[in-house]
Amino acid sequence: MFKKRGQGQSWSLDIILAFVVFVLVIGIVYSLIGTNKKDKTQDLTLESNTVLSNLDTANNQISNLTIITKGNVDKNSLEQLYSSDYRSMKRQLGIKGEFCVYIIDQYGNLVTVNTSDGEVGSFGNGNLSVNDKPCGSKLS
Repeated sequence: MFKKRGQGQSWSLDIILAFVVFVLVIGIVYSLIGTNKKDKTQDLTLESNTVLSNLDTANNQISNLTIITKGNVDKNSLEQLYSSDYRSMKRQLGIKGEFCVYIIDQYGNLVTVNTSDGEVGSFGNGNLSVNDKPCGSKLS
């Protein structure tokens, strides 16, 4: 009445093997993604320190981008920075990430400068924002 099939056993073994391979692939993908995030964080930290060290003389490194000397912001240097070209500065610093520079005084107020484009409170990539205003945009 009932007929035995000899292929049923090998078919289920194929399914089990496929499942094991699938789980291994998923594990490898997640481990690679997790490691990549760590590297990106380290890269961003290094690049932010590069920008900061070029803007502040506290690191004993003076460059043509220096705007902070002994804790004081040089208004003329800040005006010059805010008027400069973002892409050329990014190349000069040798960084890949995007950034936005803005200065807050000891009272928490945004330090603004007057440029040829008008009053500006930040410098950097316009896709980034400070207080919901695109970085480098004119303040009203």
